Parts: sequence; structure tokens; C-alpha cells
Amino acid sequence: MDAYYGYGEASQPAPPAECYRPSKPEDWEPYRDIIAHLYNTLNMKLKDVMSEMQLTYNFKATEKQYKTQLKRWNLDTKYIKASEYMFMVKTIRERRAENPPKETRFVLRGRVVDPKDIARFEKRAQKRGVLEEGGSIECDGKPQGTPRRLTGDLLSN
Repeated sequence: MDAYYGYGEASQPAPPAECYRPSKPEDWEPYRDIIAHLYNTLNMKLKDVMSEMQLTYNFKATEKQYKTQLKRWNLDTKYIKASEYMFMVKTIRERRAENPPKETRFVLRGRVVDPKDIARFEKRAQKRGVLEEGGSIECDGKPQGTPRRLTGDLLSN
């Protein structure tokens, strides 16, 4: 009869597991491969990675902590910097000016860069006045982690 009124053993919920909050860099190491897999391999957004880590592993950290750790592990490779886009736009313009014009594709940090993304960056930069249509581009050499050009099946630096 006690179980019927919610007093019996069968009806008592289990206490929630405590969330683990990392306080130093060493606390992150057991989770490094999991976070890398979720963030880079499965291409999940950071907020989704944070939710998954909390729900599955009871691992709770702030967004800033995650960003710091991703940078420390060199896993913050999803996003392309403006300097990298500028280098790609400059290279594309130079290769289009050659006779005959050459098609160019880029691989950056192991990922093929979509030509639509480069075109969108170029269009936005022109609207802001950072780039002139058909004008020359000033780049301070190659940016760190320089994109590699892909032409056909050949890969060149």
C-alpha cells in the first residue's frame, strides 16, 4: 500500500548525477577525443557539443572555457579568417588573369573550401569597401595555415 501512495522503494527516483565542472586544463584531457569528434568530425555547433557533453558525460563547462580549450588543442579550424579569404580571392583573381584562365580550388586545414563561400566573402568585402571589383589586393604574404590550391588532381602550395 505504501508503494501506491508514492512511499515505496519502487517509486523513488534516483538522485541526479553531479555535473563535473573542469577547473584546470588537465581536467579536459579525458574528454579531448570526444569533443574533437563531436566538434570537427560530426561538425556539430559548439552549443550542441556543450549540450551533448552535459547530457551524456555530466561534463559542464562555459562557452568561453570550450573556446579556450578548442584553441589550445588547435581544433578551432572550422571558420575561415578574413586574411585567409583575402589570400584566396587574390589567388583566384591572379589565376583568372592568366592566359588561359585556370580554375582554382582550395583546401584549408584538411577541408575543401566551397567556392560559393569565397564568392560570398568577396561580394561582402566589396560592399564594405574593403575590396574593389577587379582591383588589386594587398596581402601581407601567406597567412598562417595557408590554403593549398587544388588544380585538377594535383595539389600544390
